[in-house]
Amino acid sequence: MNIDKVAILVKKAALQAEKIQNPILQEYDLTVSQYKFLKYLYRAEKNSVRIADLEKYYSMTHPAAIDILKVLEKKGYTVRTVNPEDARSKIVSLTEKAYAEQAMLEALGNQMESAVTQQLTEKERTELIRLLKKLLGI
Repeated sequence: MNIDKVAILVKKAALQAEKIQNPILQEYDLTVSQYKFLKYLYRAEKNSVRIADLEKYYSMTHPAAIDILKVLEKKGYTVRTVNPEDARSKIVSLTEKAYAEQAMLEALGNQMESAVTQQLTEKERTELIRLLKKLLGI
């Protein structure tokens, strides 16, 4: 079957990427979604990320974000506290454990990126990033 619809191909590519990433992360008892949350938190200013920020960035529902955060808390990577500026929301922060493992987890990110894009030349990878950003309006 010849697939020439962007939406289908993007979804299939995302699923294929997760299929490649999951075995790499499994050794560290993390899922792709948990890893993505940690990566976002590493890049953000300390103690500044609201649950709503994660939901918006990853286009996910509140219950889905909460489920991921509950597991990350159980594993000792994150804590949630009441937002001092708005008691209705919570701030998500990384723990000392998360910071202690940051270099290792970032190296895993590079490993996963290489595994997902191994069939592309550097020029193709750069062009794919440019086109996906254009598609996303970023």
